[in-house]
Amino acid sequence: MKKKLIAALFASALAFIAATSVTAAASKSDQPKLPTYTAKWPSPDHFSVHSQDKEEVIAILKEHAKTHHDGLVLTDEKAEAMVKTIEPRK
Repeated sequence: MKKKLIAALFASALAFIAATSVTAAASKSDQPKLPTYTAKWPSPDHFSVHSQDKEEVIAILKEHAKTHHDGLVLTDEKAEAMVKTIEPRK
């Protein structure tokens, strides 16, 4: 009796785990893949930023310039020119 109960519980747990992994895999593939935006500050900083929000990358670059380069004011145009787009793999 105990063996049948343990076997039934084990089978239920295994079925639950299998169903959960299939659902998780399906939900991942349904999401659209967004590009990533990246920017690197020229040497000697070795500062870089990555995000899926281009405006966030620009804002971080401008803040970095102001706080780490003696109050340097980086224009939107110059910051945007530093940003590169990385397209997602298909």
